[in-house]
Amino acid sequence: MSLPLKEIPRNQSLPMSEEQALYIIERASKDQFLAQDIEQLRDKCCLFVNDIMREVNLALAQQDKRVPALLRSKEDTAISLRGAARERERLAQQRRELAEAMVIGALLNSNNPDWNPLDPATDRSRGSLLLALLRSALP
Repeated sequence: MSLPLKEIPRNQSLPMSEEQALYIIERASKDQFLAQDIEQLRDKCCLFVNDIMREVNLALAQQDKRVPALLRSKEDTAISLRGAARERERLAQQRRELAEAMVIGALLNSNNPDWNPLDPATDRSRGSLLLALLRSALP
């Protein structure tokens, strides 16, 4: 099956735009053989992004300073342990959200060499091939 080829102007020095990537993905998805390859590639990309977020989350968790229970000066009660558990869960949730924001922000700005995650004014999300592949799975 031969799909019509729409010529997309490409400058070899610039990365592929998300529009170009979505067009290629759309064309490949219509081919019975390439559609399976696109789906496998999409699955691998999702696993890759998930792994990166997990690694960032672990790196952030390693920054936490914890005092082992045996070295604490006071005796724990059920109430204090419950409060400490809630606090740990709250901090873990914040780390997960920060890791997600960092990874997604980096992906959205992967074609933006001036992006500074601490300066919202530098955000010029242009997308990328990876984001196009991930977004193409959305309904």
